[in-house]
Amino acid sequence: MLVLGITNNDLAGACLLRDDEIVAAASEERFTRVKEHRTWPERAIDFVLAEGGVTLADLDRVAYGWHAGFDAERHLLLYVERVAHEATRRPEGLPHVRKRISDEIVNDRAKRAEFDEFAERHGLRDKVVLVDHHESHGMGAFVCSPFTDALVVTCDGRGDFQSLTISFVSGDEERVLQRETSVDSLGYFYGRITRLLGFRPNRHEGKITGLAANGDPERLLPLMRMMIDIEDGRLRARCGDYYQPSYDTYSDVLLEAVAAEPPADVAAAAQRHLENLLSELVTTHIAGVPTSNVCLGGGVFGNVKLNQRILECPGVDNVYVIPPMGDGGLPLHSAAVVAYREGGHRYDAPSMALGPTAATDDDTLANLLRSYPSLQFTRSDDPRGMLLKALEDNRVIGLYRGRMEFGPRALGRRSIVYRTDDPSMNDWLNQRLKRTEFMPFAPITADVLAASCYVNWRPDHAAARFMTLTYDCTPEFAESCPAVVHVDGTARPQVVRHEDDPFLHGVLLSWHDRTGQAALVNTSFNKHEEPIVGSPRDALDAVSDGIVDLLLVDDRYFVWADDTVNPIV
Repeated sequence: MLVLGITNNDLAGACLLRDDEIVAAASEERFTRVKEHRTWPERAIDFVLAEGGVTLADLDRVAYGWHAGFDAERHLLLYVERVAHEATRRPEGLPHVRKRISDEIVNDRAKRAEFDEFAERHGLRDKVVLVDHHESHGMGAFVCSPFTDALVVTCDGRGDFQSLTISFVSGDEERVLQRETSVDSLGYFYGRITRLLGFRPNRHEGKITGLAANGDPERLLPLMRMMIDIEDGRLRARCGDYYQPSYDTYSDVLLEAVAAEPPADVAAAAQRHLENLLSELVTTHIAGVPTSNVCLGGGVFGNVKLNQRILECPGVDNVYVIPPMGDGGLPLHSAAVVAYREGGHRYDAPSMALGPTAATDDDTLANLLRSYPSLQFTRSDDPRGMLLKALEDNRVIGLYRGRMEFGPRALGRRSIVYRTDDPSMNDWLNQRLKRTEFMPFAPITADVLAASCYVNWRPDHAAARFMTLTYDCTPEFAESCPAVVHVDGTARPQVVRHEDDPFLHGVLLSWHDRTGQAALVNTSFNKHEEPIVGSPRDALDAVSDGIVDLLLVDDRYFVWADDTVNPIV
């Protein structure tokens, strides 16, 4: 069974599944070099089809997880009840509810028309499966999880008239326990705080998560509750001066209230409120279903601190966050749902090394370097030894290895690595990368060392392989690796198993043997507001521009600028 998943809304991209195999997946931004490119994913589609050696005519299904539309069974009673609630309790909010519904009808129409035109032009109309947006996130997370049953939670800004769903899923059951409208959106709540603090919503929420650790989370909770809260077990937004179901429109009352407070306190209160609300919903529902597993999908679960709180909820034993959790992951999410429902196929915590390969050899690299007269390269018979020596010499190293990762996290294929004993690097490396971050860089750790670093980490925590949740750090780790530990004592690790990446696993163990540091810094290989590097030229540009001191290509080649100390010496 061949299934092509496509999204052209928010972060465009494509994914190809063949039976039980994820053949390839990539976001269009990695080809166009436009961050979060909201366009038709022509190059991504061409890439995944080429990787599979197939054409559009060979496909069995084309999955699309945006704008499936208003469905009476899913949405009608939900909205009737929501309008009735507003009319009886807060009638002043009715115009805002009406506008949200109106916007929801109009939103995505042009993008859906673009998809429909593509399907019509290529004779694919009969192969199209429209998957409800939140079912794409939720069932996609379950299908890619290692669990046989789970409480499945989705949460984002909006999608197909919803912003949150909670379901119980097992091998023979899909049962929805709760839905919430796009009026009552925790994604909009957190995104609005992001904008109020001077950042771009739907992109820079991670900065708010990092900033939150520096503030008082309790003092401004009453302000957060004035925006959105739980009433009788349901999320209920308080539309008006303090909240709108949108990233736009801020009243003078709200702007003045936030401007009068320290930004860190605002961020801390928003983070705590988000954690409290979702933890309460998860704790309530996990007690009523025969599982202790939780699957998470949707952009809100890019919040790694929130995911730790959910893992710590009473009744929860394990959590899986689908690695491309937001809308950029929809090609995989929707395709996986179709493959599961029609063919019974599942994908157990799959690798995200699904993009284009580095695909270099001596001649290719030499030809590329003709355009970079200041760069040199060598092929090494001992790449591990050279890499470790460069780390000891305080070199910032770019990794350009094998297939590029799909999703927002660099996982050792398109990463920048550095030693973890220099806490000042959070300032100077961010300046070099032109980033403004409050979160420290993340650690990458071999699995056999992880238990000594991260409190309550277990080998079956698949989410930790993809840097999708934080852990409290042990005192020993915080002392030896301060560059990757946040002010609240947590870190968001990538834990590497030997079977997933033997070379990097060996480097991490050897580094620990040499230095006592149980991790290296792992941050994405890109400059601020640029996509993670895609082509070989993107990686070479980073060396030429001084973003990294040394480039490792495919675990064989090293590239450096000739005005630096020769890394071989």
